[in-house]
Amino acid sequence: MDFEPIVLGGDTLGYSYARELYRCYSSKTTMLAGADIKYSSASRFTDYHTIEDIDKEQRLMEWLHAHAGHFDAQPVVIAGASDWHVRNLSKHKQELEELGYVIPYIDFDLLDDITQKDRFYARCDRLGIPYPKTIVVPFSDSYDDSVLAGTSMRVVREKRELSGLSYPLIAKPSNSADWHYADIPGKNKVYIVSSEQELFSIYDAVAASSYSHALLIQERLSASDESLHTLTTFSDANGTAIVAVSGDVLVQDRSATGIGNPLVIMSTGKHHDLLEAAGRFLADTGYEGYANFDVMDDADGNPHFLEVNTRPGRNTYYVSLAGCPFVKPLIEHFVMHHDLHDALSAKELAADDDFLFTMVPRSVIDHETHGAKHDDAMRMFDSGHWSSPLLCREDTLRQRFWGRVNFEHMRLKF
Repeated sequence: MDFEPIVLGGDTLGYSYARELYRCYSSKTTMLAGADIKYSSASRFTDYHTIEDIDKEQRLMEWLHAHAGHFDAQPVVIAGASDWHVRNLSKHKQELEELGYVIPYIDFDLLDDITQKDRFYARCDRLGIPYPKTIVVPFSDSYDDSVLAGTSMRVVREKRELSGLSYPLIAKPSNSADWHYADIPGKNKVYIVSSEQELFSIYDAVAASSYSHALLIQERLSASDESLHTLTTFSDANGTAIVAVSGDVLVQDRSATGIGNPLVIMSTGKHHDLLEAAGRFLADTGYEGYANFDVMDDADGNPHFLEVNTRPGRNTYYVSLAGCPFVKPLIEHFVMHHDLHDALSAKELAADDDFLFTMVPRSVIDHETHGAKHDDAMRMFDSGHWSSPLLCREDTLRQRFWGRVNFEHMRLKF
């Protein structure tokens, strides 16, 4: 069965989609991006289009309407490489499906509910899934705190009520899509807050912006990159996880816009306890498709769920390294309408191969990791048992050049 893939965004996940779609289905990806990202635009796996304002909802919908029915193959499946792409696709899911597009994401009402982290934590509380101690600071008079009733979360509506907290703390938005579009000086994805003065400065900057959801103030569970785990699941229409992969994060991004993004992930055996907790969440919501959970251990080694992403994460190529090409569940389920137990091999369903996923060179891993995990990572790297999604021998010389430039340039973040 022929199909046409469109990917929104040319970043790491966008390129990962393109290389895997070509490897598994010989499909060239139409890629739409707001800037020329060289390692994707130079690829032989992409038909790359740089379109001004394509990240904005109105422009994206105009383009999709204008091009509906004009592709060589049908159906046309659209995947997004970012939260705001997926949010817009889900929001217009019915409209786009009527135009003939396949939208492999959950319905908007559910997406909007669980991607607001305060609501995610409320559901976790009800399901007995651990999460960080949280203070919720709304920036809208219409904020409905009834969903938090019966949880351990506290709502604070005045800045003065934030006095006397113990530091360091974490501050982050409850709604990352609204945060993406808000104009906030010095905006970070996550803030590590060391003082009351710093917290009040963040509060004032957010209050002066267009951001209209909540800011979450949380305990800082750990300062170690190695305390973070990543879980990626693909579940059927009943919310049953068919493919589930876990990995331990060894190195995280340190930049303001990327802080917390895993740059090095290593397999250490399946975290069955965490996957079981994620499974309860998927079943409770009737979740269909890809979900990505971030989990962090506290100083005593106790795990806490931080968030769910309603799409593959930017590092989801690690699922391919674990033995299941990550595009296959999505295409086989949503496009081909196959039962994954039949469409995937036993190896792909198990997805339990050892792997070392890295966006950074060996020297960074050597310097930033410690103990047994350092030794295991060095052993895997030195034996050639590692992979980076942007380094692909089968791609063009220009792509390989720009992929290598990005890979080596990551040293400058450390």
